[in-house]
Amino acid sequence: YALSAAPRYHSRRFTPRMPRRQSSQSSEGSMTRSEGEQSRPSRRLGITGYVGLVREGYDELVKAIIRPPRAEYSLNDLGPSEFRYGGVDFVRQDVSVPNRRGLALCGSLWRRADLEPGSSFPCVVYLHGNASCRAEATTIASQVLALGAALFSFDFAGCGLSEGNYISLGFFERDDVETMIGWLREYAGVGAVALWGRSMGAVSSVMQAARDPSIAGLVLDSPFASLEQVALELVSGGPDGDRPEGVPNVPGFLVKSALRMVASSVKSRAGFDLYKCRPVDAAPTCFMPALFATAHDDVLVRPHHSRLIFDAFAGDKNLVTFEGDHNEMRPGFFLDSAAIFFTNVLRIPDAAALEVPTDHSGRPLPLMQVLLMQQRGAAARLYGPRGGEATQAERARLRAEAQQELERQQLEEEEMLNRAILESLSSSEPPAACRQRASDNHAPQPPPAAPPAAPFDAAAVERAAAPPADGPPSPPAPPGEATTPEEPAEDRLLAEAIKLSLQDATQAQKVAEVD
Repeated sequence: YALSAAPRYHSRRFTPRMPRRQSSQSSEGSMTRSEGEQSRPSRRLGITGYVGLVREGYDELVKAIIRPPRAEYSLNDLGPSEFRYGGVDFVRQDVSVPNRRGLALCGSLWRRADLEPGSSFPCVVYLHGNASCRAEATTIASQVLALGAALFSFDFAGCGLSEGNYISLGFFERDDVETMIGWLREYAGVGAVALWGRSMGAVSSVMQAARDPSIAGLVLDSPFASLEQVALELVSGGPDGDRPEGVPNVPGFLVKSALRMVASSVKSRAGFDLYKCRPVDAAPTCFMPALFATAHDDVLVRPHHSRLIFDAFAGDKNLVTFEGDHNEMRPGFFLDSAAIFFTNVLRIPDAAALEVPTDHSGRPLPLMQVLLMQQRGAAARLYGPRGGEATQAERARLRAEAQQELERQQLEEEEMLNRAILESLSSSEPPAACRQRASDNHAPQPPPAAPPAAPFDAAAVERAAAPPADGPPSPPAPPGEATTPEEPAEDRLLAEAIKLSLQDATQAQKVAEVD
């Protein structure tokens, strides 16, 4: 019952078998019974009936261990196969790889699309919990992809879309992990590999890490130290005596006797020894760094299990505890700790990190939420009825970009206007003629003040009266033909000043654009 608890992707659950309804009509020729007699069972169960009930309950108990409800999902639940995230194009590669037992394992690799063939890249392998599937990896995809690493997840044998009828809670799952790591390194070009396991996935990580020292690091969320110990605590209670809701209180000696029978049936059906599923025994031979995590209120896999493995673990280690139970979403500070841990053990440079949409705490938004926001468009995120789904930081960034674009357009328009004025001044009539035409089209203006009289110069008068040396004076202009007065010096100076000021303004705008 308890081992079949699944965090998120259950579509089918065990339903209790209800007794058949007794017919309200009496058979032909029989006496009509009173209401009290109708409420009683029509017949008593003999010894064979009780044995059948016990056998049925026993089979359900064995199935709860090795055949929990299979998570049902489709590839659409994994998101699009091609998408853009943090300004980078990504692809999802779906694969099917046979394991040691010949069962096809279905997995997915999220990686950058611009990776060159033969290039090596770091990868985080996410291992799901009991009765779950690889779709669970989408809840932590944003944290991994934002670091600059790839993400891989697959369905264990007997889970999700993979083949197989039974699970082993880590015993055979460690072989599945080994198979997939080998495929990633041989065919996908993956370099450094780190594991992020949850519950059954964490147990599989520890048991495989004891055999593969090339694993860069482990994030272990709620692993159990011993499957036998978990079963005993679920029925008889943990160190504090509490039990999950609905589990009866059974004496310990009866539990151990029943567990031996269950272990025998598990071995005959699934082919593994329940008593040998002990990751605490594998911890002393694990020498890579590890980050442990456990929830205070977890009554399925109690916190002291993580402590037992933590104490026996040989590599560098750290333990994080938080509020919640076994299947609740993990808090943000734990996700931050996991991201920092993977950055260090996989040696991911800071330059590889992506600028992705974040929440009010500065943490990456879930990948599926970001992809949904991209489908709705930036306008809907800013001004639509569901604008609250976008983060405040993202809205501020988009507004700043829009303001910069508006300022750039204004500078371009002003530069074009200044250029047009310069060209107009270069090719237009002198200012005096322009003023003369304007005076003809508008009401008469008062005449300008006369300039001060120049001093008398007799020599200039004589030169003006004398005929030119090279011939007779030019004839006067014919009547009706106007003469253009000479442009005053002050008008020429004014035009030159306007040109220089416009050129200075244009140069200042270019400098501002460069800045």
